[in-house]
Amino acid sequence: MLGGSIVSGRAGYRRLAWLAVAFALLAASLPLQAQYRAELVQLPAQGTVGNIKQSAAVQFDPDKRLGPEALIRSDAGFEPYSVDFEQTAPPLWLKIRLSAPRNSDGRYVLRVARRLFVDFDVYIPERGGALRRESAAFSKVVTAETVGRQYAVDFAVPPGQTQTLLVYVNTFQASLQPLELWIQDRESFTDSKLNGFVVFGMLCGVLLALIFYNLVLYMNLRQRGHLYYVMAMLSMVLLLGIDSGLLQTYLLPDALQPHVARLVMLFSDAMLITIGLFFLAFTNAPRYIPKTTWLVRATLVILGVFAVAFVVVPIDQLLFVATLIQPTQLIYQVLLLVAAFMVGRKGATEGYIFLAAWSLFLLSGFLRVFMSLGLLPRTDVLEYMMYFGAVAEATILALGLTWRVRQLYARHARALEEQHKAARLANLDPLTDAYNRRFLQTYLESVMPGPNSDSFDRAVLILDLDNFKETNDEYGHAAGDMVLRELVRRCQRVLREGDVICRLGGDEFVVVLSDQTDRTGLQVARRVIDEVASEPFVFDGAKMPVTTSIGVVSSISPKCAVSDILRMADQALYQAKQAGRNRAVLFDPDKATPFRHGPSRVPNRHEA
Repeated sequence: MLGGSIVSGRAGYRRLAWLAVAFALLAASLPLQAQYRAELVQLPAQGTVGNIKQSAAVQFDPDKRLGPEALIRSDAGFEPYSVDFEQTAPPLWLKIRLSAPRNSDGRYVLRVARRLFVDFDVYIPERGGALRRESAAFSKVVTAETVGRQYAVDFAVPPGQTQTLLVYVNTFQASLQPLELWIQDRESFTDSKLNGFVVFGMLCGVLLALIFYNLVLYMNLRQRGHLYYVMAMLSMVLLLGIDSGLLQTYLLPDALQPHVARLVMLFSDAMLITIGLFFLAFTNAPRYIPKTTWLVRATLVILGVFAVAFVVVPIDQLLFVATLIQPTQLIYQVLLLVAAFMVGRKGATEGYIFLAAWSLFLLSGFLRVFMSLGLLPRTDVLEYMMYFGAVAEATILALGLTWRVRQLYARHARALEEQHKAARLANLDPLTDAYNRRFLQTYLESVMPGPNSDSFDRAVLILDLDNFKETNDEYGHAAGDMVLRELVRRCQRVLREGDVICRLGGDEFVVVLSDQTDRTGLQVARRVIDEVASEPFVFDGAKMPVTTSIGVVSSISPKCAVSDILRMADQALYQAKQAGRNRAVLFDPDKATPFRHGPSRVPNRHEA
């Protein structure tokens, strides 16, 4: 009995010993599972180190109940970063350990790619143990510096020592894929920041110059295309201003700082709406593609509803509205491309111009999206590609508008030329190309001075061929027509620019001189007679001597009516015929004869 009890007692001790060992091993293993120390990131003295989130320690905190003070002192509860977090991750803390080289100045900048963060806070230990917090959540005032497409947070790491940063992240996508963190020394960052602002300032200057130019054109031409261009490019400038950080850094009032995300969505929507209105006006799409135009207009209405929603919805529902509008915006962007191509195929060059401009802008935007998704390497060119795309789009569309204005002016000039041509044909004698009887009446009435004028410094001549009926009878009407045409040409060799020759009918013509400053009507009449008689008229080898008689009126009272002037000239012509023909006679009221009734009689405006 005693021996059996001793054996059983020894077995019990052995069991207790094994249990003790097991509990000891379990207790030793628990701290290893419950804490993880982040990898130490070696910072450069100058330059950039990227992809630092993969060196961080991670602790989940969906409700943000953990205090940053305790987390930064202890590694308890942290675990290594996993690539699975790129697919899905709840709100969590990132603990990043940094070491600065001894040859550095210790000043660094944490750069964060700008995204729509539900919550984003960076905690930096300061002297005395206090923590400084910088925020970049979409629904709060962004205290981090905004530089281009990044948030920037200054911090210091004493040379040769280590520093710990604590980051709380809650992304809209519920993953860490959108989170991009890298660190750069402060001096290099300042240089790159300055260069970025200079480039953006130049691009913005180009956009503003194009906007001002087209605003001036709109104020002069009142064409809707120029107005919609100005509205679209202003929306673009505001969108790029927020995208670059310049707007919220230097211009945006404090009251609007918490609404930067709302303004981004609003300006983006406004740009899409106004560019659609510009497309309809610039390409005249309703004329070429009425059915597709209806789709564009329907989409514009939907975008307008979303624009109102961006203004009125609460901030906590803003991301939900943004999620709803993204498919609509994508469909709309593609619809404009298709519509522009269809308009171009219909024969409107404006369609291809818009297609080229809109394609460049969309391509630049998609390239940046691909870079953000990690499908393309991150470079400064791709980072700011959308800015260059915006300037290219604005420039092409501005050139298109200028080309369209020139086309409109050319069409207008052709229309005016056709009108002038039609008016000229209506006022010309079809046989001789001299002005006709109707034009003479209108012209004389237009150049007659008012009743209060003292003088009328013009002369009026009436020409009549001598024995023209006999010429017609002997040589035929074709020869007579040639004589009339040649008579006009010989008269024009004597007359000056501004003098007017009109055919009243038959072989009777009227010449109105533009002035008598260095010549008189009688002198011009004698030169015409000499020019007509200088050589015979030739028709089919036959020489025909032709002469003309001219009646001249030089001193005309401003109170005379048109019919009075012609009557006086006709009386002088009658005197020339009576005196033997082939001569010019100046009207003399003392030798006036009864009016010679004939085709020279032109009724005045009161008699008509």
